[in-house]
Amino acid sequence: MKICWVITGAGHFLTETADFLYGIRNTRSFGEVAIDLFFTRAAVEVSARYGKLPIFEACGFPICRENDYSSSGVIYFAGGRYDALVIAPATANTVAKCALGIADSLASNFFAQGGKIGVPIFVLPTDGEENIVSVTPSGRKIEIRPRPVDLARLGELSRYPGVTILRSPEEYEIIFGNLK
Repeated sequence: MKICWVITGAGHFLTETADFLYGIRNTRSFGEVAIDLFFTRAAVEVSARYGKLPIFEACGFPICRENDYSSSGVIYFAGGRYDALVIAPATANTVAKCALGIADSLASNFFAQGGKIGVPIFVLPTDGEENIVSVTPSGRKIEIRPRPVDLARLGELSRYPGVTILRSPEEYEIIFGNLK
């Protein structure tokens, strides 16, 4: 199984995502899994700010950093390289673009192409509930209240064929269960 995993510029769920990927790097509990990690420009910045970039790098999965606007990595979908797409964590901006069919960024291009090819898509939105407690890079807990428009776009995205909305990093195991 080969997974394309896109990290966006979200701090919420970033630590849990880094820890999950680091934890499965040497385990066979999910079978033979190969993961390519793709970082948006903002993901590189935010991961560094949160001190998580070294953890992602230590996972041992290939990492591609966004360096152009055409998102050339999406050509791999056309070649049948991936069995699934994961966008996690996904910012409200990414969710909105995907829901509206806008494909002008690394994450939204992967979403569009993955949908066209028909691979299963899993999205973990950062703004998935009305009240969220998140942690800043300094470790301070803050309350986030997503806007109604953010929740509406998430609702639209959840109705796309082949898209599974995850509610927390604890649901990452659903990805592997659905692909066996």
